[in-house]
Amino acid sequence: MMRCWGWIAGLLILGGLAGCGANLPNLAPPTPTAIPTATFSPSPLPKPTRTSSPTPRPPTFTPMPSLTPTPVYTFGQELTTLHGHAGGMWAAVFSPDGKMLASAAADKTVKLWTFADGLIPKATKTLTGHIEAVRSVAFSPDGQWLATGSADKTIKLWQLPEGKLKATLRGHTDEVAAVVFSRDSKMLASGSKDASLRLWDVSQFSLHKTLLGHQHWIESVVWSPDGKTLASGSLDFTVKLWDVTTETISKTLRGHKNWVLPTVFSPDSTLIASGSKDATVRLWKVSTGEQMLVLKGHGDEIRSVAFSPNGKMLASGSEDETIRLWAMPSGELITKLQPKSSAAWVAFSPDGKLLVSALGNGLIKLWYVGE
Repeated sequence: MMRCWGWIAGLLILGGLAGCGANLPNLAPPTPTAIPTATFSPSPLPKPTRTSSPTPRPPTFTPMPSLTPTPVYTFGQELTTLHGHAGGMWAAVFSPDGKMLASAAADKTVKLWTFADGLIPKATKTLTGHIEAVRSVAFSPDGQWLATGSADKTIKLWQLPEGKLKATLRGHTDEVAAVVFSRDSKMLASGSKDASLRLWDVSQFSLHKTLLGHQHWIESVVWSPDGKTLASGSLDFTVKLWDVTTETISKTLRGHKNWVLPTVFSPDSTLIASGSKDATVRLWKVSTGEQMLVLKGHGDEIRSVAFSPNGKMLASGSEDETIRLWAMPSGELITKLQPKSSAAWVAFSPDGKLLVSALGNGLIKLWYVGE
């Protein structure tokens, strides 16, 4: 009986719930809404196109800078010794452009040396024709001529750059010790053991005038850079200054105690230096003839003197086998070079970097004297 009541109660509950079904929320899960599906259509990749390969270029190389160090020279350094002459040297001079060197010697020849590269020249020509020692040599300022004076009493004119002999000038009656061109290269002056100074017309190869005044042979003749004055040094112990316009002696410089051998003008033409057998170098004022300075120190006669292009140094070469460099205008000794032979001639290069010395033993030495 109890089971029946339980069964009836269960039916009643279910029936009540069914009756109230309209008032109850719908507890069933909502029907899901379909989410639209995105469509993705990838663009097709471009097809690679085949192009022709460029013509390969040969590799290029940038050259490495030279690893050869630039030479460093010290003041007064001996650079080289030039061999070639078979007799003692008398003179060696630079060409106006500094590219050549001419040397004269007792072997009767003149040699031309060329600075092709650097500071060391090479012998390129030998000029022959004199029959005695060649005592002097000079380039014309325009670089067209070379003049040589010889113990054979003649002067020869050689055309450059070929070195062709163009004329032989005769007139001196003894050795020609010195030759020098005028500033315009039109005239040539020569000094001789016959005690005369002669002027020659270069274009005509002819004698222009003979100047007399010395009492003994003339050992040196120089033309002032300004072209106004000639100077001559003589074994009569004097230096004479000649007015080029009037062709007469303007001053006679006295003071040396023995033969006057070399003479040279300063680059500005205001001073003249002279060397002597009395072993001194003296400086004179051109305008007044006044002796300005006496340089002492050499132990034998002075064979050569030369001013540097800037006028700040004077070089003197001596039979005592030394070359001395003096500061100008103070006259203080800068240094002493040792060529180990008498310095018959000294000369500066046009740029002032080199000093050439022509030696009695037949050798030529080059020295570095640049700053």
